[in-house]
Amino acid sequence: MSASATDGPGRPVESTTVTAGQKTESNVRESRARVAAKLTEVFEAKRRLARLRSDYVIIEKSKFSRLRSFLLVFKSLLGLSSKNDLFAAVSGAGALSVISTEPLRLPEMAQVNRRYESIIDSFKRRASNVDALQPPLVSIIIPVYNQCAVTMRCLKSIADTWFDTLRVEIIVVDDCSSDESASVLALLPGVTVIRNASNHGFIYSCNRGAAIASGRYLCFLNNDTEVRNAWLDYLVSTLEGDSTVGAVGAKLIYPDGRLQEAGNIIWRDGSGWNYGRFDNPADPLFNFVREVDYCSGACLLVKADLFRGVGGFNVDLMPAYYEDADLCFALRELGYRTLYEPRSEVVHYEGISSGTSTSSGTKSFQEVNKLKFQRRWRHALTTHSDNDSAQVYKEARRLGSSQRTILVVDSYVPLHDREAGSARLFEIIKLLRQANWRVVFLPDNWAGMQPYTSDLQALGVEVVHHVEGSRTPEERLRELLLTIDVAWVSRPELCEKWLPILRANSRIRVLYDTVDLHHVRVRRQAELEGTTESQPWKAIEALELACGQGSDATITVTEQEKSTLEAAGIHPVYVIPTIHNAKVTTPRNYAETSGLLFIGGYGHAPNIDAAQWLCSEIMPIVWRAVPNMRVTLLGNNPPRAVTSLRSRLVDVPGFIADVEPFFLSHRLFVAPLRFGAGMKGKIGHGLSYGLPVVTTSIGAEGFGLRDTYDSMIADGTAGFAAAILRLYSDSNLWNQVSRNSIATLEPFTSTAVSSSLLQMLHAVLEVNRVDVA
Repeated sequence: MSASATDGPGRPVESTTVTAGQKTESNVRESRARVAAKLTEVFEAKRRLARLRSDYVIIEKSKFSRLRSFLLVFKSLLGLSSKNDLFAAVSGAGALSVISTEPLRLPEMAQVNRRYESIIDSFKRRASNVDALQPPLVSIIIPVYNQCAVTMRCLKSIADTWFDTLRVEIIVVDDCSSDESASVLALLPGVTVIRNASNHGFIYSCNRGAAIASGRYLCFLNNDTEVRNAWLDYLVSTLEGDSTVGAVGAKLIYPDGRLQEAGNIIWRDGSGWNYGRFDNPADPLFNFVREVDYCSGACLLVKADLFRGVGGFNVDLMPAYYEDADLCFALRELGYRTLYEPRSEVVHYEGISSGTSTSSGTKSFQEVNKLKFQRRWRHALTTHSDNDSAQVYKEARRLGSSQRTILVVDSYVPLHDREAGSARLFEIIKLLRQANWRVVFLPDNWAGMQPYTSDLQALGVEVVHHVEGSRTPEERLRELLLTIDVAWVSRPELCEKWLPILRANSRIRVLYDTVDLHHVRVRRQAELEGTTESQPWKAIEALELACGQGSDATITVTEQEKSTLEAAGIHPVYVIPTIHNAKVTTPRNYAETSGLLFIGGYGHAPNIDAAQWLCSEIMPIVWRAVPNMRVTLLGNNPPRAVTSLRSRLVDVPGFIADVEPFFLSHRLFVAPLRFGAGMKGKIGHGLSYGLPVVTTSIGAEGFGLRDTYDSMIADGTAGFAAAILRLYSDSNLWNQVSRNSIATLEPFTSTAVSSSLLQMLHAVLEVNRVDVA
């Protein structure tokens, strides 16, 4: 149960009274020592039981066991069961269930069956597809007390959003319910039910469920919840994606659609705050993965070994409240982080289980346990802010960063699988996050384009985009200005637009990322087309130079473009190239390949020209020597100028999400680029697969390619066709170029570029520090 207002299940223990300060510190330590010793005994017994589990499963699946299960359930229905029949295996369940020893009349059971028939049928279908011999990855632990209909609603939502990609066991801990819960739960195949002999509350029930759980991960879930699609998949993928993460919590939403919490804050005095409470759950503020003080036990996934290693939920806090915050603080003390995963959405009917009054019932322990929590973690709370609503935004982002924030601005969120420039920026953002920078992304078009926005948010990037009924972009930007250390602005037109606004905070260091020198590309196109008299590139050059002069540093992708800017008086200039990691680790097989491959985003004029030149002028020469050589033109949104090239030997499939099979099956990658600037991401893409590349001198820029060593470089129609034919037919040359391709990429790997990136940021910030001094 949460340290703040969020509730969870557990019966109110009305007769229990606790007075703060009643126990001395010495008694507390002795009590914890005894509990730890007992838990050690429990976990050792659990390990012994685990060794018997596989044998039991085999016996359980036998015909004899099923007949016995049927007999025990039938005796219960007739009111003839005894205390010896307390634990019974439900037919087809593959799990132990506890059934009530109280007689249950047949008319009542028939009525129950009708009420929950659809849920029972759902679990029957799910249980029939579960391999009982396979250990579960996740154990879902649901503590319940009475409120059978509430519990069944929760279980129905689980059945409706079943995890086809995960092996899961469901453990329901019945905290001595007095309603029909025990009898109904016994009817659910595939659900393990254990029943407490008396009511103990949330913490005891969760720890008891964890003691018998077999999963690598434990998911604690309140019974007054409804889960949404893929809720558990997102939690698991986030937990498995980072070894430093010990627990992950979900986004909790009220039944009326408002946000209940997006992770939680603990203030210096130990009080809690549900971040985003009553706000819009779609607001970008609440939709990126973020380290938090704690997440509510209403839905919390924890590594089982860590949970047991810290002794489970702290029994000193029984029956409930602050156990989730206490657990997350204990994990953090061991070096493990707690993350909030917004893609995992759970509707929580807050207050159903324990009410909302803090003056009576279980919820009265919220204030009592706050004092216990504060005493235990006073050393950790010194880094927290005082309880101040004005500090919420800042405090919500206190964890998980080096206290350095970088704002990244581009035309739209990176379409990383569609464009080379977007792919570069996406890789740079990943490197920044790995280096513990807090990253905020501002798309100039204000659009949260999917799935690319979610891809950024999964990295922990806050994407500032428009959401109906939420803060305006201008409001969010004003909030951000005071928190930004560095602004990375791509492209000259965006630098021109945003630079004056960013300069409102003189502390911000502005980096202007050219992406490529636009005026060089436009000038080359004009020279190719014979339209140099108008010289429109001159105006672009003037803008690019002005952006470089107005920024604190300028970024290019090649050494050549760095030299061009330095010659024009722009300083400092840093090179951050496109990033390419090797995709293959073993030698390519020449004999298993055929055909030519080209890829490019067709919103970029050089790619359209390259495709047309290849098919209209180069390939007719090639086809005279090799009549059946096929060409594949991959790429996003091919215009009519490209689709019209389609023929018996030219395939134009358009955008393909997974292009790897194409890079592995084709013999050559061709990039006949006649104009352009900067580095060509497509070249690096081909090199990363050890796929021999034929390109022009313009296409080779930035990579330091050498003709006949790691590529073939040729300009002119006849020369390009000759290079294709030579490399295509010479297996020895092909193998040599393929081997050398991977080695050529070494300066452009994530490791190499990360070093350059961090050195640049350090230099820029050091200048800022000296200026301030």
